[in-house]
Amino acid sequence: MRKFLYIFIYMLYFRPAMVAAQDLPAWFLTTPESPDILYAVGYARAYERVDSAIAMAVRDADHQINLALRTKIYGERLFQTLPGGRIIYQGEIFREEPLTSMTPVSLDTIQTNGMILVLAASRHPAQSVALHLRTPSRKTPQWVTELPTNPAYMFALGVAPGYYYAEHSWLEAERQARQELAYSFQTRQRQLMRSTPTSEYGVTASATAVQLHGIQVVARWQSKTTYFVLTKSQATWSAE
Repeated sequence: MRKFLYIFIYMLYFRPAMVAAQDLPAWFLTTPESPDILYAVGYARAYERVDSAIAMAVRDADHQINLALRTKIYGERLFQTLPGGRIIYQGEIFREEPLTSMTPVSLDTIQTNGMILVLAASRHPAQSVALHLRTPSRKTPQWVTELPTNPAYMFALGVAPGYYYAEHSWLEAERQARQELAYSFQTRQRQLMRSTPTSEYGVTASATAVQLHGIQVVARWQSKTTYFVLTKSQATWSAE
């Protein structure tokens, strides 16, 4: 009941600002940094019923913050090695289970590029977040080709194609980044291989099972066809 009341109050007092196509909030392109605070973005399609779209974005922001705080991740990827050495990706299983349940603080909402975006935080920051708009740079950021290094964090890059709806691309890129974080922290391999006098063939399964803590999107960038998300995580524990 409390959560639905929060959504109603939010829709009543915070209407999304309309901006020019391609312009995006600075907080969306580069996530704010505040000590001991996590930020997340909730997405929704900009439907004709704006109130409904805002409610969906607020609920998604709630989900994204709880994913960021602490999440159990399971994943498995299957590869097939053909005679001659060619490796074919066969598919994957990926599951996320948030381990917290809290209502975030909503700091801003905006309508742009067919989306409703809601900026949420794990608590109120001491300093206000910059709300100005930016036109995304066409220059490829360095982190797309070379991940940052910092002993306190593990970084990962999420990549997604440009779907018809932009929010689907951003959500998939964020999911891929969390998946890459999990595999970076822990990967176990199982193989079933057979040999002939001239080659080796079979299947390989790569699996992960971890708890990620403090997952934070650092930056977002988009080329003409592809969406990129840089993400970091503070710590991890085995999920088993």
